[in-house]
Amino acid sequence: MSQENVETVGRIDEAFRAGVERGDFQAGLNTGAVAADVEWIAAPEMAEQRSYRGLEGFAEFMRRWTEDFEGYSIQREALIDAGNDRVLGIYRQLATGRGSGAPVESEYAVVFELQDGQLVRMRAYLDRTEALEAAGLRE
Repeated sequence: MSQENVETVGRIDEAFRAGVERGDFQAGLNTGAVAADVEWIAAPEMAEQRSYRGLEGFAEFMRRWTEDFEGYSIQREALIDAGNDRVLGIYRQLATGRGSGAPVESEYAVVFELQDGQLVRMRAYLDRTEALEAAGLRE
């Protein structure tokens, strides 16, 4: 099941990143492999509200997170099987500050949790070591 989970997250992730290019933050979540009440838990540094539920809740977070950026994009660096129906994704986000024109680049990680082949929870981390530990992995 582990490789299947990585493949499932990979499909969701590819559709999501393609959607981001169009400003559609629900694209990847509409693949049929995401639970309707999926939970997004933002890293404490990312949002004042920590948890968002459902497709619209996640899209709301993304709209808020990216409203001060232009040319926002996400690059995937790795998807790693973490066992126990978890997949760790390592990403880099790139953008330009709206108004300032300053380039923005940062790394973040997401622990994806699946149940019966469906994505049920995503938890973000801005620290790679913390994400690895949360996923039960070590560098």
